[in-house]
Amino acid sequence: MPQRDSAEREAPVFSASNVLETIGRDLALIKSQDRLTYGDLAAVLGKSEDQAAKYCEGSAEMGVIAFARAWREWNGRFAGGLAALCHDSRPAKHCDRVRQSRVLEAALALSVALQDDGEVSPGEVRDNLPRLEAARDALDELIRRRVQCA
Repeated sequence: MPQRDSAEREAPVFSASNVLETIGRDLALIKSQDRLTYGDLAAVLGKSEDQAAKYCEGSAEMGVIAFARAWREWNGRFAGGLAALCHDSRPAKHCDRVRQSRVLEAALALSVALQDDGEVSPGEVRDNLPRLEAARDALDELIRRRVQCA
């Protein structure tokens, strides 16, 4: 079994400072890559140039309206880092045994749903949605890890 380094074993910490840092880093990267000014960012965000600069520094919390405007404008380039932080910081996310259990729990739920009529009804999907989503997340992580290694 391959050894994992400590960076792979340790989940990132979801904290206010990490959220601000992640959003700031991504917004600053967009500013740099697109050769934008703080005025350009401010126009998209509906904020002042000074506030746009604070967002890029990670020193100011962004309201939901400005966040939504940035997400609409830059899609995953803006919100992708935060999405990854939210996903990667989930408790027990980095344990393969937990992933296996999530997949098997979903498989069992589907198997039980198939017993009565050989089909999975929309109601059975709704009733088992938390298990199915947990299995999806577990499989996504395993696939992402494989893609990163390739």
